[in-house]
Amino acid sequence: MKVKALSVQECTWMSEECHPVDKLHRDTNKEGLCLPNIFKSKKVKPLSRSHSGPTYRFYYTARELLLELLDRGTVQELVRRAAGVKAGANRPLHSQSREQCTELSEEEYAEVLTWFSIVLQSGLSVGDDHSLASELSLKLDGWQGVLKRNSFQNNLLSLSRLEDGEKLEALTAFCGLLSRRYQALYTPGQNLVVKKYQLSYQQGTCPLHAALLCDVGSGFICNMYLYCPEQLQKQSRKPVIEQVVERLLRPFCNHRRLVQMDSSAWMSGRVTDIFSGFGININFVPKGQRPITDPTSPQSTPVIAHERKQACKDSLSQLVAHLQGWTGPALLPPSDLKGSVTDVFLPGFWVMLHTICINTFVLHTLQSQDSGKRVTLKDFTRTLASQMSAESSATVPVLPQLNSSSQQEERLTNLSKQRVNTVGCGQAKENERRRCSSAVRLQLWNTPGVCGLDNFGNSCYLNAVLQCLCSTVPLVEHLLNQDTRKELARSKCRMAEVFVRLLEQMWLGRSTRCAPVETRSVLCSILPQFNNYSQQDAQELLLFLLNALHDNLKKVVKRQMRQLKKDQSRICANAAGDSTIVSHLFEGQLSYTTLCTHCSHQANSTQTFTVLSLALPSDVIKCSIQDCLSLFFEQTILSGGEKMLCSVCGLRRETAVLTCLDKAPEILMLHLKRFGFKGKNHVKLRTNVVFSMKLDVNQFLSSSAQTTSCSSYRLYAVVNHAGHLNMGHYTALSHNTLTRTWHCFDDSSVREVQDSYVQSPNAYLLFYSRKPFKHPKIFGL
Repeated sequence: MKVKALSVQECTWMSEECHPVDKLHRDTNKEGLCLPNIFKSKKVKPLSRSHSGPTYRFYYTARELLLELLDRGTVQELVRRAAGVKAGANRPLHSQSREQCTELSEEEYAEVLTWFSIVLQSGLSVGDDHSLASELSLKLDGWQGVLKRNSFQNNLLSLSRLEDGEKLEALTAFCGLLSRRYQALYTPGQNLVVKKYQLSYQQGTCPLHAALLCDVGSGFICNMYLYCPEQLQKQSRKPVIEQVVERLLRPFCNHRRLVQMDSSAWMSGRVTDIFSGFGININFVPKGQRPITDPTSPQSTPVIAHERKQACKDSLSQLVAHLQGWTGPALLPPSDLKGSVTDVFLPGFWVMLHTICINTFVLHTLQSQDSGKRVTLKDFTRTLASQMSAESSATVPVLPQLNSSSQQEERLTNLSKQRVNTVGCGQAKENERRRCSSAVRLQLWNTPGVCGLDNFGNSCYLNAVLQCLCSTVPLVEHLLNQDTRKELARSKCRMAEVFVRLLEQMWLGRSTRCAPVETRSVLCSILPQFNNYSQQDAQELLLFLLNALHDNLKKVVKRQMRQLKKDQSRICANAAGDSTIVSHLFEGQLSYTTLCTHCSHQANSTQTFTVLSLALPSDVIKCSIQDCLSLFFEQTILSGGEKMLCSVCGLRRETAVLTCLDKAPEILMLHLKRFGFKGKNHVKLRTNVVFSMKLDVNQFLSSSAQTTSCSSYRLYAVVNHAGHLNMGHYTALSHNTLTRTWHCFDDSSVREVQDSYVQSPNAYLLFYSRKPFKHPKIFGL
């Protein structure tokens, strides 16, 4: 591999990106009712209504700030993905063994930082710096041996051997991780700008495009999306620009921000219409015009603040200069060293690394703005790169320390000065360890079953369902039982095995978050309708997932039964051969009594169910969960075209149907049918369904069930959906048995909430348990 200069230059939107696709090159028969992870309402540090400027966190040094963005978990995600393709490009992604999913050691992480420091030591130049190419070749030729020996480079090369679609998948997942890091560190102001960039080498352009969402005032990159227009056109009929902007604005729905775009994205006003209903105002400006920093000012009016503070104008221009583009070092695989550049993963990966450097530069400058010190982006990157290396054998030149001055506490400033004199890597590691051991993180770290799940491309529906199943203690106890795990391995139950490994990470792991990539990969191989990154439905996923687990566990039961030698045991086994922990916990039974209104002939039938789908009362703003159950179990009259054939009359007669709960399940799952019709339009119903922590279904039980079944249930998990029919986001709430508290799971973000927070008008799936969960009996807990 060679290091070459990569230029990221601002460009306009092409006409083909602004038009819908005439014909897709994939199967579009499967279009779920679910809502994609396009707009999240979650913000780690929300702004108050009275404050419109950015907020950010304070750190001691620039190195510590960068390690918050590029932490071990972020690097581990790339290593985990690379492990699945090391055996060859045809090997399925993320199919690595359990041993390959172990966390990075201190030495491996230090090796990664050393490698980054080597490539970034030449700095990051604003604009198209042609002289950087020769400078890179002179300075980095001596490091080729170190780069070749580094195992992390081998991981990147493994990912560069993937197909273009899989490369973009890996880049999208990595972008998502970085985006969540950005949101935790910086809350932008009210003025944002969407910019598009073209990637190019000296040899020619790169097929990859970059779109960034930036804070106009500071130049902080709030979100980014790397894409190939041809790939997006194969996935959806939507115009490319609509798909890209949806990705970028995902975390900023309903925050009433002004988003500026180049006028080439006008699309006859379609972009404005699309996002106007989500609390986002789109303003188009001609290319090259300076972004407006005052949302109340018309486009042609100068901003008064800049006229008053002429002294700050040059400083601001220097801070946001990278928005016009930058040039930095990137790697090319051997196949691209001669001829045109075809790889998209390595250029995309280095654009993301450069983005981390830029955001670190912006935050460091904001934190040090009162110190009077000014440093260019290029010098900042070089200095920061020299401080990233933790390997004593790498003689990267050490440059002056970059300290961040805290404006909140004097003691932080004093401690920062003390750290200037600390050069050893051992102290840096200790500082990092202390920072990661904050009270909140430590509390979540030691709480089994409380683990965030990374979103890797519209997977919020899967994450929310997995969190609720993870909170179902009897299911977790059974699947994590040592005997059960051995039987699953012997029976080659692939879906159950990966699900068990995920449960083990969530209950017995040491991390506050994990990535369910293996679970999704296997699920998609079994259920191809979920093998895409478009909208899906959480209730549909829940049913298919439970069915897949049930089928796997039936193989275990049948295998055990085949080992029995006595005939009588075989007969008993056949009677219970279809029963698993899934059917034991989740299956209930409905009884139907039909009455012919003409001859009064009655007929009885039963039906097994896993989830009760409840219609919402029409034309009401608010109702209770009991109202929805009463509507489900009320007597109905079948008339007209719905008349049933009466076996006595021999004709289709008007029929009364009475539905009862003949067998109440151990776990009662209720699905609120929020996707219905108003006239001819398919819409989301926003009825506020009030539900309590306790639910009694005695009035809906059949006469036989009332004497044998317990009718009282307790709520332990909820899946919420926020947004609209075609755009929305799933989150989960679940009760932890160990801490006896509720937690809110927004993908990888987890926080403890009060009981009063559980009630929400966004409820979509409700999970009730007939028996209170006890302390889980899990080996190793």
